[in-house]
Amino acid sequence: MSHQGFETAQEALDFIFAGKAVITLTSAATDTHFTIKLTQSGDGNVFFVNHLFGPDNSWDGDWAFLGVVFDDNHTVLRAGKKGKGDAPSFKALAWTLKHLAAGSIPETLTIQHNDFCGRCGRDLTDPISISTGLGPICRSK
Repeated sequence: MSHQGFETAQEALDFIFAGKAVITLTSAATDTHFTIKLTQSGDGNVFFVNHLFGPDNSWDGDWAFLGVVFDDNHTVLRAGKKGKGDAPSFKALAWTLKHLAAGSIPETLTIQHNDFCGRCGRDLTDPISISTGLGPICRSK
């Protein structure tokens, strides 16, 4: 795995469902990206899924609830009562999980782990920042 993205579906799944994962999904086909956080419940049975929607990209920052993935089936993202099943980020993750479960990463998709800015220590969430190791504000300094 590298900042260019996970090389195998299994590596991506292992990271995504490690317990406290933040990933960025980038589509070369649509030129869009989504930053997704998956947090495992205390009992280990559920992963709560959120997506980044604002400028505060810290662990407790601007995240919106998308849905849940149950530990017994890592291929199905469910919106639940407060989920956002019609959100583009929901659809992107659901599509990604389907492909990963089939053992492939589509050529148009990059799945990157997130890291911290080498300057200020904040989480990196956009593809350029992840690649360079510096957030957009710190890159301009």
